[in-house]
Formats: sequence, structure tokens, C-alpha cells
Amino acid sequence: MPLKLVRKKKAKLAAASGKKSTIEKFNDAIGNQLRMASGEKVKKGRGLAKSWMKDGDEYDVEKVLEPRVGVRLLYPKSSIVVNMKQKNPPTNELKELREMVVAGKLNNRIYKAVAAKKD
Repeated sequence: MPLKLVRKKKAKLAAASGKKSTIEKFNDAIGNQLRMASGEKVKKGRGLAKSWMKDGDEYDVEKVLEPRVGVRLLYPKSSIVVNMKQKNPPTNELKELREMVVAGKLNNRIYKAVAAKKD
């Protein structure tokens, strides 16, 4: 009977070593952006975290959300339109993004962004 070989999942390896996976880090970054949207100042490293909200003149909209995985854009050639009529503008978009990450729909996109060249 031949041996059956299996590989460990990347997330399991990261959890075993005590380090966070890239997806967990991105999920934490979304949490930081949600805190910033509510008006809280979020510390990151030595300074404050940068907002993902940008002016949307290039896209003919008021504001856009440019999510980042580390220093790289999640969507290099496009952005998420922000509905400015809500109470805390990017919260709905960020919650939807978080749901997609938790469901595993963005895993390949996140790893692709990490492997891409820096902006």
C-alpha cells in the first residue's frame, strides 16, 4: 500500500509558530480602519496609522477606499467607492470587506498583492 502524503496548510504553520498569517494581519488592518472611521486615533509602530480613504477625483466620485496589504494595494488598478451619505463614511464598505476576508473570498487576492512589486 503506497504512502499518502499531505501538506500542512499555511495558516496552520503560522498559528503553530505564534506568528500571524497575512490574512489575519489584513483582517486586523481592517479593524484599525474601522476604529479610525469612528474617530479614534490608532497607533501603529511609532506613529499613527494612515487612512485608506483617498480623494476620488481620478474616478469621478467624492471619495474612494484603497485597501492595502502592508504597503501594497489590494486592488492596484481600481478602488472601492465610498458612500458619503452614511454616518461614518467607510464603515459599511470596510465591514463588507471584512466579511469577504473571513469567508475566504479574498485569500488569493491578498497573497497576490503580497507577491507583487512595491508601489
